[in-house]
Amino acid sequence: MKDFKGMNLLVDIGNGTMNVMYLNSGRPIESKSWTEKLGVNQCFIRIQNRIMDRTGTKLPDEIINDFLRYGDADVSESYLSAMKQVAEQYVQELFQKLRDYEYNEDLMKLYVMGGGARMVEMFGKYNTDRTTFNHDICANAKGYEYFCYMMLRQKNRK
Repeated sequence: MKDFKGMNLLVDIGNGTMNVMYLNSGRPIESKSWTEKLGVNQCFIRIQNRIMDRTGTKLPDEIINDFLRYGDADVSESYLSAMKQVAEQYVQELFQKLRDYEYNEDLMKLYVMGGGARMVEMFGKYNTDRTTFNHDICANAKGYEYFCYMMLRQKNRK
């Protein structure tokens, strides 16, 4: 935590939710943490719906999962283009939500983790010098474990 200098925004994008928390010089700001129902599954559903609306075809889950993981799938260009368009719109929505919570890439660094980190990296527009991706799907749990450890340690000192 001491490596986090200045203002930082941590974003964990899971399957169902996006968790957002500010750190100021390594210290969590409890009043500036939120959970949004904007996880990767929302993008998955949007891709399914877009393909169904355009083609009448139910795209197999495995194809969508491959696309969300790797940014590519073994499908025709029209399907691939539609999936990419939805993914880009989804990531734009994520960044808009962060801006709603006062994210400013000129004032803070952004740390993106969780299953959605790869999507942001592939489909997002961001400052590469001020954005870090952690693809460890256990990163959030490790952070909470550390946070609890520090709270218990502080409590035991009193």
